[in-house]
Amino acid sequence: MDFRIDVKGIDDIQKTLKELDNSVDPNTFNEWADRIARTAKILCNDPNCKRIKIVKKGQDRVTFEFADKEAFDCVIESIEKQLNYMPPVQQEIYKKLKLELETKKREFKPSS
Repeated sequence: MDFRIDVKGIDDIQKTLKELDNSVDPNTFNEWADRIARTAKILCNDPNCKRIKIVKKGQDRVTFEFADKEAFDCVIESIEKQLNYMPPVQQEIYKKLKLELETKKREFKPSS
């Protein structure tokens, strides 16, 4: 995972280290996964989780199940809406997830 941190003084360094420490916490990752899923379900009008499901969450991995291509779009849009609010480590993880989802959307074939 590559990302850059620019700091100007000791106070900035301490603040950045504290933010990084918080952002690698698995609970922080799971909170963002839940936020993204909730927003996506609103965007797709899916309160009963019939189109979008979170199957597995981990420190830097989340697995979604999708019923259709529009459901992919809802999760991708949800990530885009929240990306700038995330801690730096989470941003990098979700940028990669967004790219993976865009690829999987192109390959998606709904089950009959």
